[in-house]
Amino acid sequence: MSNLTFGVYEKYGASYKTMTLTDGEYALTITPEKGGMATSFTKNGQEYLWLRDKNYESTDRPRCGVPILFPNCGKPDGGVHHFGGADYPMEVHGFADLLPWQVSKATDAAVELTLTPNGLTKFVYPFDFKLTMRYTLDGNRAGLALTVQNTGDKVLPYSVGFHPYFAASKLDNVSFAIDAATCSENAKGEQPTAPETITLTRKPGSADSIRLLTGVKSPMRLEDVVSGHKVEVAFDEPNFGNGVLWQQDAESFVCMEPWNGWANSVNEPGKHEELNPGESKTFAWSIAID
Repeated sequence: MSNLTFGVYEKYGASYKTMTLTDGEYALTITPEKGGMATSFTKNGQEYLWLRDKNYESTDRPRCGVPILFPNCGKPDGGVHHFGGADYPMEVHGFADLLPWQVSKATDAAVELTLTPNGLTKFVYPFDFKLTMRYTLDGNRAGLALTVQNTGDKVLPYSVGFHPYFAASKLDNVSFAIDAATCSENAKGEQPTAPETITLTRKPGSADSIRLLTGVKSPMRLEDVVSGHKVEVAFDEPNFGNGVLWQQDAESFVCMEPWNGWANSVNEPGKHEELNPGESKTFAWSIAID
């Protein structure tokens, strides 16, 4: 049984309230004001997530922790979504990770946060919705479940995903165990069959490394042979059919991400989720560390 404690993150002039679920040697910290995201997952105090303090305190998009992606994954073509004959500007990964979330439940069993529309969201996404993010901890496994509810009077189009940053000693030290149907560096066009062993390597001169996967089977696993970290990302396969591996040059992290859409999916019929008024859907997944 986990135990909930409250704290405050204070560094470089920033101050955020935190909530930490602890179960034995494992601890999961959530920061509601910072995009409602998980910001720490430790075993005996050793951090498995990657945190970049300067980015963490700024108002920039968080590139650390476990950002929540809604209503899109990636950046749509031309930086816009098309709704009702009009164009609406949309940045990469949407807006859920940029906004403070409200605490609706905080117990030893679970932390639940909610996000509802405001003036900013209506300007870029003209829909009514309610997001509920639920965090749990059972031993070495953190449970993350996002429920999307259509609270408006028209169909709600969206995609969801998560962007966990896992600490890594070096990209060359990380290996993956992933079963996927296809693997490429670009979601457009014909997708090549995934190799038996999926690797994340960098082309000479490239600033980052990326692999876009479809038909991904749960779980995805990675191991760092130097730090000894082992991470498992498990998910509901019907809800997360895509996966992303990503790493940026000179940074000590690797992202292993469950997605259910691509950058332009919300603009493409049949390639995104839709909820009728009053309907809701939950996207559940988990992170296990060892």
